[in-house]
Amino acid sequence: MKVVIPLGELQRKMNAISTVVPGKTTMPILATVLINADDEGLHFSATDLDISVTSKVKGKIEEKGSIAIPAKKIAEIVKSLSGEDVTMGVVEGKLTLVCEKSQFSINGRNPEDFPKIPKQESKTSFSFDPDHLGSLIQKTIYAVSTDLTRPALCGVLWEVNQKGVAMISTDGHRLAKVELAMEVGEVERMNVIVPPKALSTLKSFSEGEKEIPVSIGENSISFEMVETSIYSRLLEGPFPNYKKVIPANNKKELVVDRAKLADATKRVAILADALTHQVIFSVGKNSLTLHVNTQDLGEAKEEIEASFSEEPMDIGYNAAYILDIMRTIDADEVSILLDRPDNAGMVTPVPESGDFKHMCIIMPLRIS
Repeated sequence: MKVVIPLGELQRKMNAISTVVPGKTTMPILATVLINADDEGLHFSATDLDISVTSKVKGKIEEKGSIAIPAKKIAEIVKSLSGEDVTMGVVEGKLTLVCEKSQFSINGRNPEDFPKIPKQESKTSFSFDPDHLGSLIQKTIYAVSTDLTRPALCGVLWEVNQKGVAMISTDGHRLAKVELAMEVGEVERMNVIVPPKALSTLKSFSEGEKEIPVSIGENSISFEMVETSIYSRLLEGPFPNYKKVIPANNKKELVVDRAKLADATKRVAILADALTHQVIFSVGKNSLTLHVNTQDLGEAKEEIEASFSEEPMDIGYNAAYILDIMRTIDADEVSILLDRPDNAGMVTPVPESGDFKHMCIIMPLRIS
């Protein structure tokens, strides 16, 4: 094998595809990226057995061939290079890499040992606008649980029907839900749970795409883009009935400037407890005061303007959760619907935007 690849292209593809490679594995072949040059072009592939990616790389093929090489090392080398083109070849089971005056020889593995990329039988297919899909992912992925004892919460629930798609995530302390009204076509109504790693990988490769074709199978999902194919196993359900935790009696509305709330929260949280990150929201007539009082650190307080006409109340929230929500809302103001200090609050943008419906639920902390 001998290929010549523009350095910028190689850096971009290796940076994206190396995110699929597992950090630790008992199967050394999974720590490699498969480079394959044939009649169909030059392709890089990586897999952790749950998620598989194959991406076409722009380059000139002078000799066909293939090799599996350590992904993290090749990514590190490529990132460090400067120049225009990289020449890669295979000599006696080693990958040679030349760029300007830099030369490397890297031990490779037999490409025949690399796992076969799975194929799926599709049950439902439709396409996303890349910007819309990126927004859905960004607004939900932060609330995915990392508790492996509750595997269904370790992914993002997709609710698909002919009127559009909703994505929901929760870790038990907060919940994010985004609905997008769109023409999906004659699709089968279904609910599937998609791993966050698959969604992060998709965002890495979707730049420049005009649309993202999605295909859902019995227990897998795939994204067939112009240059890249991504396959992922779905997580087993069922996803909990999240609708039960959406507050039905939250009538007390607090409206506040999103950026001011985020900035104030960030400042007072500097002195918050390192374990709970608790910030107390003191809601009064047309005002909101944020304060913390941590015995070992000290006290911080900041007041910001707000719209609120109900009886005053104090509510404790995790500052990190508040900041996560503020980062995902695309509006100048947010509405926080409240009931009692010990009940969940519901956060929405003001005003809601077009075809998007965005809602976040956050559980309060017991004020210490």
